[in-house]
Amino acid sequence: MGAQEAVVHQVLGKNMKNIDTFFNNDAKLCIREAISEAESITSAEIVTVLTDCSGRYERAEDLAGFFLAIISLVLCWLNFQDVLTDGVWLSAQNPNLQLGLGIIIFILVVGYLLGAFLASRIGWLKRLFCSRKAMESCLHEKALQAFQLHRVGKTKGGTGVIIFISLFEHMVYVLGDVEISQHLSNKDFVEVRDIILDGFRENQKKDAMVEAILLCGQKLQKFCPLKPDDENELCNDLRIWKQFS
Repeated sequence: MGAQEAVVHQVLGKNMKNIDTFFNNDAKLCIREAISEAESITSAEIVTVLTDCSGRYERAEDLAGFFLAIISLVLCWLNFQDVLTDGVWLSAQNPNLQLGLGIIIFILVVGYLLGAFLASRIGWLKRLFCSRKAMESCLHEKALQAFQLHRVGKTKGGTGVIIFISLFEHMVYVLGDVEISQHLSNKDFVEVRDIILDGFRENQKKDAMVEAILLCGQKLQKFCPLKPDDENELCNDLRIWKQFS
């Protein structure tokens, strides 16, 4: 759709919270007011979207299951597996294993199911088995969906900008519409994004969002100044997009 895309980057914040409490009411109010202030000097529309996760990452759950299955088998083998013989080294009798095939299969199945279950419930564990490329791909896809879902690409002048935050991936994606891409480069959006990243890392999420939004407004003002007949086309509230919670 001819939109300008900022490079994705990890949010360095710790202790991912529930999507409903990640920003408290005061922070949400400050974000809304910041968008209103930013849009008071530009005809562009700024939309912020917070989502819980950009993908299901079922392959990561499978990998976690396989990993725990192998670890479980190795531990059981080292601790419980002995070779039983008749006491004569050169005996023709075949040695017996204490852990038979049935027990080995049972350990592997239980280990896999437990690992997959834990990965589906514990975010940091699942992320260990998610490649950065896969998360960036899912983030990109969900950001584009959010761009369309929240009508960021439907403004009169094609001047919408979305700031998309995905909690599971700890990533941010900034996307501008057609008119924006003609004037602002990736570096301009990266600067806005990095303010959010630094704020999250320092546990200053609210202040970082406000600063990033205001900076975005200042940059947009240069190429999309406020028009006399300008209208607020899109709601200024932070959009909460629950998908996999």
